[in-house]
Amino acid sequence: MAKIISFATQKGGSGKSTLALVLAAPLATEYGLRIAVLDCDYQQSIVKTREQVDADNFEELLKTNPAAQYPYDVFALGLGQVFDFIDDPEKDYDLIIVDVPGRADGDDVFNVLTACDAVIVPLVSDYLDRASTAEFMNILEAIKKSADTHGIAFQYFGLSTKRVAGRREEKQMDDYIDGLGLARFNSYLSNRVAYSRASTLYSLLNPAWLRYAGGNKETADEIRRLCDELVERLDLPTRKAAPAGTGKNSTASTDSN
Repeated sequence: MAKIISFATQKGGSGKSTLALVLAAPLATEYGLRIAVLDCDYQQSIVKTREQVDADNFEELLKTNPAAQYPYDVFALGLGQVFDFIDDPEKDYDLIIVDVPGRADGDDVFNVLTACDAVIVPLVSDYLDRASTAEFMNILEAIKKSADTHGIAFQYFGLSTKRVAGRREEKQMDDYIDGLGLARFNSYLSNRVAYSRASTLYSLLNPAWLRYAGGNKETADEIRRLCDELVERLDLPTRKAAPAGTGKNSTASTDSN
């Protein structure tokens, strides 16, 4: 049965769609996971990346490798369609990633969050973001307590994004979240331009794409640490991955509402 996670926050610009982009490709190509990304955000950043940014590269790839596929599937869905998707027995995935809208003011968002095995909240250390993010995580803590009471598996984690080494606000954010007793990842993503160039076709662990995106060994090490921690915390299976750039899912698709 697929594990379901979402990247969620009530604060825009925190990097939740970027997190999905950065992690999905390496989890598919390096860890061998069958992955579906459900893009439910109004901005459709992940769908647009595939359709507008990656399409030309994919066409070029097909010229040399006619059997090439995208490494994971992307679906544009409304929040009301998520349950039909995850309940469909024909959907054979190890991990379903849901990118929800950046708000916390509707039952539709919270209904989807409660269907997840884990919710991952981007933590941005700016002072104005801190209280809003903690408020959202306290809501998730309430959901977790209710889920525990009913014997339902549910986890949530904060995950530092756009982290700047040595900045005192980063430590303040860590101390703030820890002081509230809220869960967070030990790994993080720094404020790197390479992450803004994440692709739905190539993993940033692919050396050629990493160089093209302006990344380096530290970038790759950061992604690996985060992937390893995610796999461990969610008890995800890992398999021998397909060769980089060949894809591994049976289909490469972008569905519309």
